[in-house]
Amino acid sequence: MKPKLLLFSIVIFAFFLRVLFINSSPPALYGDELTITLDVYSIIKTGNDQLGNFLPLTFNMSAGRPAGYVYGSIPFVAIFGPTALGVRALSILSGIGIIILLYLFGRKLFSEKVGLMAAAVGAISPWEISLSRGGFEAHFALFLAFLGTYLFILARKKPMLYIFSALSFGLTLHTYLTYKVAILLFLPLLFWYQDIIKKVIQENKKPFLVGIFVFIILGVLSFSQTFLAGSENRFFNINIFSQSSVKDKIEQKINFERQITKLPRPLAKYFHNKPIEYTKVFIENYLQNFSVDFLILHGDRNPRHNMATTGGIYFVELMLIFIGLATFWYKERRTILFLVFWLILAPIPTAIVDTPHALRSAFMLPPLILLSAAGLVTVFNYKNKLFAGLILLFFVIQFIFFIQKLYFLAPKEYSNFWSYSARLASEIAQENKDKYNYVILSDRIDNMEFAYPVYAKIDPRLVISQNNERALLGDNRVKRFDNVYIGYIPETQIEKFINSLDGSVFYIGSPGDKRFLTNPEIINDLDGLEALVLEKRL
Repeated sequence: MKPKLLLFSIVIFAFFLRVLFINSSPPALYGDELTITLDVYSIIKTGNDQLGNFLPLTFNMSAGRPAGYVYGSIPFVAIFGPTALGVRALSILSGIGIIILLYLFGRKLFSEKVGLMAAAVGAISPWEISLSRGGFEAHFALFLAFLGTYLFILARKKPMLYIFSALSFGLTLHTYLTYKVAILLFLPLLFWYQDIIKKVIQENKKPFLVGIFVFIILGVLSFSQTFLAGSENRFFNINIFSQSSVKDKIEQKINFERQITKLPRPLAKYFHNKPIEYTKVFIENYLQNFSVDFLILHGDRNPRHNMATTGGIYFVELMLIFIGLATFWYKERRTILFLVFWLILAPIPTAIVDTPHALRSAFMLPPLILLSAAGLVTVFNYKNKLFAGLILLFFVIQFIFFIQKLYFLAPKEYSNFWSYSARLASEIAQENKDKYNYVILSDRIDNMEFAYPVYAKIDPRLVISQNNERALLGDNRVKRFDNVYIGYIPETQIEKFINSLDGSVFYIGSPGDKRFLTNPEIINDLDGLEALVLEKRL
């Protein structure tokens, strides 16, 4: 019972870390969370997304969002409503599921001790905690991919699990864009690790083939959404081959080098061309995923999915990973090779898109934690109490610094990354809408058009109607929810527009609007900087 009790304690502690201050840290819902919430809430109430499409597999309000996280969040938004907890609950539970899988995976591949250590390291992992505290599709996809891997390994003795493994991998393809590439790269490695041809197909051919069929069906459906329904438009717009800045830089470099090279022109094109330059960009992006800056010091520097702007793993883990590799190389060489190649393959989809990214590169996390746990067990087995004590001390110190920044500094320092001004504007509008004939919210406030319907819990039917056909206020097309209007008004025309309305007006705009208002009132963000400007006319 002792391992189970330890695992239970680890899970409870991990759950506490992930739900503590969940409504205030992060301090608001950012754009993707808002649109997910609107789609989920609309599906629950009407069966349609916020654009009026019936049970779609691609949600087009967010440039082609796969359906996985939206449908997975339905039970939680149904229980908690269109709130932070409602949209983040699936991610929180994904984190708990990943911790349990780390235990099961570590126990299966190495030992009970490694499994428990992996769960413990996962519980306090900066990368894992940050992923758990936001409504991130990538985190749910990571859980599904990890679950599919574990079920596939178990299926050696329980062949029917091949079907459930295929289902999990297939759902992963419908959840986050980079996993469409990552899974296709990872499956051959998993087949090699399980020695599919010799030991699986011959013995358990039927369930394995059924699993393959299930995966193909879900895969075809996923890729058809990509190419026919506009799913993953963001991927097509932001990869290194479509970014205009990268294109221009490469073209300028090639033209310059071809002009100044001493090689004959017919030969120059073989040394100075786009394939070579794009390969360099890809390699540079790829290698940055293994840099000390990304893994240890600063992460990807985006406070949304790297909430404390720290590295994804603790500094002490770098040493533990190498210890784990060295210790288990002779004992579990095939397993070590499997984890190392998993780690090598995981960042490839990220490198195609851009530099390291805590969401797109998250598939690196399981092998990193498992290798770190293997090293930690080696340290404790060595029976050098001083060395083991120092390792634990380093963990504690780094964990304390991470936690203090996550809970007490980041929510204020990075509030603008979470569209806090839109939440604040929505709350002010709700408080004052009965006092004025018109409450006008400028869409220059980041994500304002999505924030107000969420925070005000607007009837999804009204949201659908306004998304498809906006109301007219003066000469401006706006979204209208009772006497609250959201839309664009040219900065130079704000004062004139307010005065043209017949009745009392409460205008809420972005800080830049104050130059064009007579009596502006400034509201600050949590970081002390200007967030909103208010103008009232009775």
